[in-house]
Amino acid sequence: SWCTGRFDPATLCVGFSSGRVSLYRYDDGARSWLEAIRLPNHATANGVPRGVLDVAWAPNVGRSYHLIATCGKDNRLRVHRVKRGRGGKGEEGASQTAASSSLVHEGTEDLDRSEVWRCQWNLTGTVLASSGDCGVVKLWKSDFQGKFKCISEIVGVRQGWVQHRR
Repeated sequence: SWCTGRFDPATLCVGFSSGRVSLYRYDDGARSWLEAIRLPNHATANGVPRGVLDVAWAPNVGRSYHLIATCGKDNRLRVHRVKRGRGGKGEEGASQTAASSSLVHEGTEDLDRSEVWRCQWNLTGTVLASSGDCGVVKLWKSDFQGKFKCISEIVGVRQGWVQHRR
């Protein structure tokens, strides 16, 4: 999933079959893609890696941080909060653009422990939709403390009929 921030360099979120989730940024100086940050892996409680099924980068409409949703074969839907790092000295040998546009992982929130195959943000990046094989689409929204809550469930009852919960 691509970062749509206007003032961010080209940045891509990639989920792997190994459960790894990484953010890559294009570095003009090196003319290549570099791993900027690694987010928490999707794995079972025992630490066995499970694949990532979908990633979705929330459109950034005036926030000072990014929201990235991931879902995996570990039956977890997660929202990662990533903040733009401050420019500065950076690492030795890093180009000035890479150092000034660093990313910092601030935290991860587990939202759902059911089988989720797809996740997608709305146009403003304020509501997250998730769906799986159970025929339920859940809508998630953060409260005033920044914690995500399920605000609606849309259940497919039978062909042509839809039942709303909550």
